Amino acid sequence: MGLLKSRIVIIGIFFLSNCDTKDTRLISVRDFGAKGDSVTLDTKAIQAAIDHTSSLKGTVYIPAGTYRTGTLFLKDNVSILFETGAMLVGSTSLDDYQTERKPLIIGERLKNISISGKGVIDGNGRVFWDENFKALDRPEPWILLNNCTNLTIEQVKFQNSPSHTIRLENSEDIKFDGISIISPFKGPNTDGIDIVDSKNVFISNSLISTGDDAICLKSQRDTVENVVVTNCILESDDAAIKFGTGSRVATRFCSFTNTVIKSTRYGISLFMLDGGVFEHNNFSNLIIENASRHKHEYPIFIDIDKRVPDRNYGIVRDNSFSNIKMVTNGKILISGHPESYIEDLTLSDITMHITNEVDFSDAKKPRGNKNYPKLETSTDLSPKPANLVLGYTNGVLLKDIQIHNVAGSTRQDLYTEEVNELNRINFTGRNR
Repeated sequence: MGLLKSRIVIIGIFFLSNCDTKDTRLISVRDFGAKGDSVTLDTKAIQAAIDHTSSLKGTVYIPAGTYRTGTLFLKDNVSILFETGAMLVGSTSLDDYQTERKPLIIGERLKNISISGKGVIDGNGRVFWDENFKALDRPEPWILLNNCTNLTIEQVKFQNSPSHTIRLENSEDIKFDGISIISPFKGPNTDGIDIVDSKNVFISNSLISTGDDAICLKSQRDTVENVVVTNCILESDDAAIKFGTGSRVATRFCSFTNTVIKSTRYGISLFMLDGGVFEHNNFSNLIIENASRHKHEYPIFIDIDKRVPDRNYGIVRDNSFSNIKMVTNGKILISGHPESYIEDLTLSDITMHITNEVDFSDAKKPRGNKNYPKLETSTDLSPKPANLVLGYTNGVLLKDIQIHNVAGSTRQDLYTEEVNELNRINFTGRNR
């Protein structure tokens, strides 16, 4: 091919690759009247930019500035890109929020959405709580994504949420990468990411620090499966990783790896209360440091019970925990129920450092919600004076477990009650 022909081919390829520039161009919210001065309510201008961009499959660009806004409705095929220094701030007036639940950002039955860039979305959370951090009327959840597919959120920082921060419902193929979610530890119900009836969710390289559960999986009407969390830092005033309490169907094939868990009451908690199934889930390569404000802490908590008397007992089976280092004042508590034993559980390569021996004699088993009353049929092994409590299980492997007790400890290393087929390989405990 001659030089002239080569140039013609190159020019032709360049032309074809750029003939759809209208589909990828940046469309600034300022072009639609947004001020970004922290005073003007910019809801209508930002929404107009989103609506216009949807038909173009383009990108809504948010330049540096502080944009006060009420509810925004996402649309199909829209990317939102924050410039460094750009901030969306939720209005302090509930009159500026729409729909019954009054979220700040809502997406329903959408596909092909992305939110990215080193910007900040601030919820003005403190405005929606009283002086004792009791919730007032507020946007709840703060960001709602329902029936969405192919959604990506990258780099953005979410802070000061007034309620549950991001709630996924009935959604698939969702990716969070490099995000931050930061809310005060006293903030009521300020979960980080709630994954409800959703599948194929990937969370990586992120910091989540919240006043309630950092990552919570709920199976209410459909199965939750294929959730992968890796390379994260999780902090929570309650549970860093929580299954339940919504557990009507199944939560399965989920993996949590290479993650640091800090300052939390529960490192990993599985609350089976609604008759569903937790199965084939893996927790590995984790560091758990409880160090919370709560007296009784649980680096691992698994329990089968009922929310209400007329509900069936659920099933917990084929779950594994491996290569975990724990620093805690608390205990591992794993308990099935006489009518539903926990099946085929593996705990391997676990090191547990007890930093201070806390008295559990007055402990009452957590129910996952302070409003759920204890039932007469409940089992409660939480007062047992042991570092690892196992009850009502079939088929447990304890392999390469090391427990380092505080000097002068009076606890047992292991307490069992109604445990069948227990296999212990290299299980050691000692006082420091």
